[in-house]
Amino acid sequence: MPDETTDAAKQLAERLQEKGHHEHASRLRAALAEAKADTLLTVREACQTILTALEAIDPVSATLVEELRMEVDKRLGPADPPPHGTH
Repeated sequence: MPDETTDAAKQLAERLQEKGHHEHASRLRAALAEAKADTLLTVREACQTILTALEAIDPVSATLVEELRMEVDKRLGPADPPPHGTH
């Protein structure tokens, strides 16, 4: 999700909270958190697929993909373990 869209959604959630619409603000915040996690999980899976294909034929690119995958793992944190069969 683009940063501008995320920022707008966060501002809307804050406004809803301020206006007493706590349940709606909470739902919007939960949707934002889920979208971020889903996007990161998708990027991590794509990196792993690319990494597997590149390891033997393009080690330099494979290293770059591995670095991106590790950065995604850091952002996901320990609550989101890597999919089964990854590094």
